[in-house]
Amino acid sequence: MKTLILLHGWGANGAVWARQFRAFQNRLQVLAPDIPVWDPAWLGDYLDHFSLPDCLLVGWSLGGMQLLEVLARQTAAPGSLVLAGVPPVFCSRPDHPWGQPPAAVRAMRLGLKKNPRKVLQDFALTCLGPGEENDQNEVAALFTGGNGSDLAAGLDCLLNQDLRPLLSQLPVAPVIIQGDQDRIVSPEQARFLQEHLPGSSLRLLPGAGHMPFVTQAEIFNGILAGIIGEKAPRSVISKNYED
Repeated sequence: MKTLILLHGWGANGAVWARQFRAFQNRLQVLAPDIPVWDPAWLGDYLDHFSLPDCLLVGWSLGGMQLLEVLARQTAAPGSLVLAGVPPVFCSRPDHPWGQPPAAVRAMRLGLKKNPRKVLQDFALTCLGPGEENDQNEVAALFTGGNGSDLAAGLDCLLNQDLRPLLSQLPVAPVIIQGDQDRIVSPEQARFLQEHLPGSSLRLLPGAGHMPFVTQAEIFNGILAGIIGEKAPRSVISKNYED
């Protein structure tokens, strides 16, 4: 593995991956681009610049949803894939009850017109699980709207995107990392992915909310280290995960 590409989610930017950049920058080429537009075409063009078999791709939340869509529509497979807090369908539907209420996402979209900062800060706090309050200030500072990201367009993706028909076309079995206290994307969403992606594995992190790469960075980085063939720290090896 030569390159680690980290893709952020809605309302944030590449700075959310600071702990991963510091951990791996001396061993791999580490890239955490600011996603300028929530359009799979942009991401597809971005990935075309890399030899995917040499890459570990990590997508979080909406960034992971877009990554899943791009990979399912092409034949090239990355060396490895990690999906962190990624739902197949973000909003609940009659045949998929585990998502967020669509009305809540529409309310966020309306709120952007009046007070986008409040919408972002409320979302940031919801990303934390119980017991992660010590990370509140750091996490809140990471939600700035991103670099040119279209917040409303991102929410539209979350309202409308349904990746379930594409799951069978994913060219690589991912490692799914999920906080068991995630209030944005429920653990049931991760279990659905695992059940519908043959060969995938689930790492359910006790006590973690929607941003385990920040709040449980040592454990998260240990999982990445294992994927790229490095020895994980002893504190990580001792953890029990659901597979």
